Amino acid sequence: MPRSRPPMYDDGGGLPDVARGEEQSRLYSGSDRRSDRDSVEGHGNERREVPNFLIRRAIVVGLVVALIALTAIAAGNLLGRRAGGSGLTFGDSDWNTVVSIDQNIGSVVLTDAEGEETGRFRLGIQSLTDSAVIGSTVIAASTNSIAVADLSAPDDIIIIGIESAGTLVRPSGTVATVIAPDTQSQRVVLVHGPTLELIDTADLDTVPGARYDINLARSDPAGRNVLVTDSGNFQSVLFSFDRDTPSFFPGLALAVDDSIVVTAQNVGTNANINVFDHKGEPGISTQTASIRAGMIAGGNVILIGVEGEVLSLSIASGEVTTLDSLSVGTVQSGNVAPRGDRLIVRGDQGTAIVDGDGLVIVDLPDAQPTTTGIDELAPRRSACVILARTASNEIVVVDLEDGAIRIEALARPDVLADVSGCLPVVPTSAGYLSLTPDAVQPVTLVGDVLAISPDGGTLVVENNKRLVLTERAVPDSDRADPVDIGRAGRSVAFADL
Repeated sequence: MPRSRPPMYDDGGGLPDVARGEEQSRLYSGSDRRSDRDSVEGHGNERREVPNFLIRRAIVVGLVVALIALTAIAAGNLLGRRAGGSGLTFGDSDWNTVVSIDQNIGSVVLTDAEGEETGRFRLGIQSLTDSAVIGSTVIAASTNSIAVADLSAPDDIIIIGIESAGTLVRPSGTVATVIAPDTQSQRVVLVHGPTLELIDTADLDTVPGARYDINLARSDPAGRNVLVTDSGNFQSVLFSFDRDTPSFFPGLALAVDDSIVVTAQNVGTNANINVFDHKGEPGISTQTASIRAGMIAGGNVILIGVEGEVLSLSIASGEVTTLDSLSVGTVQSGNVAPRGDRLIVRGDQGTAIVDGDGLVIVDLPDAQPTTTGIDELAPRRSACVILARTASNEIVVVDLEDGAIRIEALARPDVLADVSGCLPVVPTSAGYLSLTPDAVQPVTLVGDVLAISPDGGTLVVENNKRLVLTERAVPDSDRADPVDIGRAGRSVAFADL
C-alpha cells in the first residue's frame, strides 16, 4: 500500500503562516501593446485564483529537441549525438526569436532575426531579480513574486506571491525545470518550462519544519520528477508533475528517474543506500562507503564514494560491485548531465566524467566546471562540458561521449556557450575568442557579448547603449550586417516560437 510520510526527526517547527489571499494569479491583457520599441505603457489587470496544485495551461508535450549542428561538417559530426539509451534528447538548437526583458519594469520585447519587433507585453511584476526562458516559456522572479508566461500567447500571465530569494535554480540533470524558493527555503514553486505546469508547495500536504536544500535537487532529464532534500526533517521529497501529491523518503536526495528514487543516509564513513518507487514503496537497500553522488543507469545505480570509489548497485539483486576509482581527490559533488547517461564528478583536485556503465572515461586534474550562467550549479550542456583550469587561466572543452579534449584556450572562465557546450565564446584581455573543434580564433565585433544563440551561430552584443544581433564571425569571414534590436539595459535570451 502507499507509503505515508516518515515521522523522522521532526523538530516541531512549522511552516510560516501564509496569507493565501495574496497568492493570486493575475490575468494580464496584452492586446493593447504599443509598437514603440523602447517604452511600454501599463495595462490594467484582472485577478483570478491560482489552482491548488497543477496549473495545466497547455497540452503536455514531450521535450522535443534537436541536437546541435553548425555549418562546419566537423562540428556537425561532433554535435549530432544522442544520449545513450535515454530515449530523450536534451537541448534544442532551433530559434527564431530574441527575447529582451527589462528587469526594472518587467516588460518583454520579442524580435525576429531581422530585427523586426513581433510582440511586446508586461509580466506584471517589477524589479526583477532573475529570469529564464525555456522553450516558449518565460519565468521571472522578484523579491515578492514570480511570473510565468507563454511567449506564444502572453495574454494569460500567472503571477504567484512568494517571498522569493530572487534566484531561479535548475535542479541537476535537466534543462526543462526551474525552482523558485522563498527566503527561508520553507516553500518552493517549481515550473516545468515545456508545459507551463506549476507546483506550489504552499498548496500541498508537506511536513512542518521543511527546509528545502534546492541546490541539492535532482531531476530526471525531462524535468518532470524533482527530488529535493528536506534537511529540516532529514528526508527527501519527490515533487512530480505527473502526480497530485508529493512522496517522502528517508535520507538525502541522491538520484531519480521516471520510475524510481534513490536516497542515501551517510553515517560516519558508511552509507545506507535505499531504492524506492515513486509512491514510496521500498525496494532494495544496502550499505556502502559514504556516498557523494549517484546516477540511475539501466538496471543499476552508479555510486561515487567520498574517496572516489566508483560502485554499481544492481536494482534487481542489491549486489554492489566495485568498478573503478577516480583521481580527483576528495569528492565534493556529482551531477548528471542533461543527456542522462553521464555523471560529472567534481573533486577538490579535479573533475572526472563517468559513463552509464560506471566506466571513468576521463580524469582531469586541476580542472573544475565553469561557474557562470546556468552552469553555476552543474554542467548543463548536451554534448560537451566546459572546464576551467584557474591556475593556468585555461578553458578546456571536453567531449561527453568519449572524454576527449576537443578545444583548449587561454581565456577567463566567463563562458557563453551554445546548448551543446562544444562551441563557446570566451572573453580574454584582448577581446573574445571563438572556440570550435577546428580552430580557436578571435571574434570580429565591437562591444560586449551578452548572449549566444542555442545553435552557437549568433551573438547579442551591447554597443553604444544598443543591443545588436550579429553573426558569430572571425577574421576574413563574410557576414551579414549587424541588426539593431533595441536599447541596452535588458537581459536577453533566445526562443523558438
